[in-house]
Amino acid sequence: MNSINIFFKKLGLLFRRENFNNELAEEMAFHQEQTEQELQAEGMTPDAARHAARRQFGNAIRLKEQSHETIGFWFEGTLQDFLFALRQLRKNPGFAVTAVLTLALGIGASVAIFAFVDAALLRPLPYPNPNRLVGLFSSIPLGPKYNISYPDYLDWKNQNHVFRSLEAYDTWDFMLKTPTGAQLAQGVQVSDGFFRTLGIAPVLGRDFLSGEAEAATPHTVLVSYAAWQKRFGGRPDVLGQTVTLDGVANTIIGVLPKDFHFAPAGGANFWGLLDPSGPCEKRRICHNLFGIARLKNGISVPAADFEMKEIAARLEKQYPDTNRGQGAVVMSLTEVIVGDIRPILLVLLSGAGLLLLIACVNVANLLLTRAESRKREIAVRGALGASRGRLIRQFVTEGLLLVGIGSGLGVAWAYGAMRLLLRLVPADMLARMPYLQGLGLNLHGLAFVCAISLLAGALFALTPMLRMSLRDIRAGLTEGGRNSAGTVWRHFGAHLVVVELAVAVVLLAGAGLLGKSLYRLLHVEVGFQPDHLAVLSIGAPDSGYSGDAQQIALEQEIMDRIGSLPGVKSVGITSYLPVSGYGPFMDFVVKGRPNHGEHYEVTRRQISVSYFTTLGAQLLRGRNFTESDDALKHQVAIINQAMARKYFGDEDPIGKQIAYSGSSSQSLRRWKSSE
Repeated sequence: MNSINIFFKKLGLLFRRENFNNELAEEMAFHQEQTEQELQAEGMTPDAARHAARRQFGNAIRLKEQSHETIGFWFEGTLQDFLFALRQLRKNPGFAVTAVLTLALGIGASVAIFAFVDAALLRPLPYPNPNRLVGLFSSIPLGPKYNISYPDYLDWKNQNHVFRSLEAYDTWDFMLKTPTGAQLAQGVQVSDGFFRTLGIAPVLGRDFLSGEAEAATPHTVLVSYAAWQKRFGGRPDVLGQTVTLDGVANTIIGVLPKDFHFAPAGGANFWGLLDPSGPCEKRRICHNLFGIARLKNGISVPAADFEMKEIAARLEKQYPDTNRGQGAVVMSLTEVIVGDIRPILLVLLSGAGLLLLIACVNVANLLLTRAESRKREIAVRGALGASRGRLIRQFVTEGLLLVGIGSGLGVAWAYGAMRLLLRLVPADMLARMPYLQGLGLNLHGLAFVCAISLLAGALFALTPMLRMSLRDIRAGLTEGGRNSAGTVWRHFGAHLVVVELAVAVVLLAGAGLLGKSLYRLLHVEVGFQPDHLAVLSIGAPDSGYSGDAQQIALEQEIMDRIGSLPGVKSVGITSYLPVSGYGPFMDFVVKGRPNHGEHYEVTRRQISVSYFTTLGAQLLRGRNFTESDDALKHQVAIINQAMARKYFGDEDPIGKQIAYSGSSSQSLRRWKSSE
């Protein structure tokens, strides 16, 4: 109650400010007059008594300011400080523009990069308890993170004791039948408990049922919210409608939430069930799936990884022909999704932080130099009654005003930089980084801006405050306005310059190393000529092109039509793009060479005769494919230099024969370099 009364009393004083000043002046005059009368009664002359009373009473201006602050007119002084700070900046436009632009550059860069870090690394995945979600991979001689096979997935699912649920998925481009013809549609094939493991429920319809893939029921599919809006007009009667995917009718049973995204799937539109009866799903050597699981309470990621490695070791002993040298890897889902870009973002954030530090040191040095030129001003104000606290408040106001203007411009610049950086990311890469959608200033970003602004403001206020002391105030009057700095502060300013140069050297060295790495990455020898190459994804339904003859005829027709287009020099076809890291791997043995359990694995691509010609790849030895080569009669293959060096050593591989698991021999007629 007392606090409320005091508040309303001060509020009343705000509207009675003029009365307060008049009453204060009368009160001060009354006390001074009483003192004069007492001194005259003691025998002083009127003039001597008046001067003595003034000395005894003290500085009237200082007493007036102290009375205002005591009563509660602090906002009046703050407003005066703010207006005075504006006049100071307008009076020194060179200093103001330099300091503001320097701050805007540092703050803008830091805020822009922090927005990406927040979206990718700080913001949790959009699933319930995302820290309990993990990704599962196979480790094989070809790589530490590879797909898993369907039989291995079933064994992992049944034998583990660390997961509440374990599911599998595979990205897939469906062939969607439309009134205008067939279209490729991004999709995913998942096991029936995939969405329950993520903790996602459809906003319309239902999820897949347990065992639905094995049951003899019609094929079902879930659609994304974007596909529901774009392809079906957002109509609620979409449930029960039929879409033809890969020549098979699928009934739509649900619509996924609008804010749902799963980064490894990119912009998937259709989510169907894995077919356990597929040809690849029946073979343990066919690795085509990725695993996802939710940990049990109390189980850590390292503990789950340890158990899965034990299960993989048991399977290796149980199935030596297909699982030899094969392990398991468990990683947090966050690491799976953002692990590749984490170091890049951290390096960029560190660079932006160094740039901000350089900007702050630069502005602090400017303020320090400017404080030297204001020594006489500070001394005069102190002599006229301004207290040290009053002067400090002035410097704090000036520092915060400077930071406020710089932060405002920096935030505007950061917003533009974020939009520009997003446009520089290729569309296919951006589709696999859905966490960047809606990138902008959120609560985290605003908190970051406030934090660095307050730190910068404190630094800029502290710099001239440390320079100011009562001794400096007295010295400022005796110096007669000279702007020479003391020896200590000249050294301090020099040290700031040294710090700034050191940080700049670190930043430039890091930028140089990154630029050198990028240059080498862009000029790495890939074994072909990437200039003037265009890629086109093509799909055809199995129902119409199930036979080899039909597929070959379709491929030839596509190459003929594309090759007849103006500007097209050559056309080739491949099952997987070069240097993409994708492709099925196959076990093989070298015919005529004793085998003592060695496990040979390679990735395999199927290509057209003109593939290497189109790439501009040069063969090191042997010949290219010709039209007379027929895989149905006499199988031939081309290997790369890495395979020749690893599996044949100093032997000449030309003419050697290899046999894939479950396939006939293939002669090695030529080999090429793709290193």
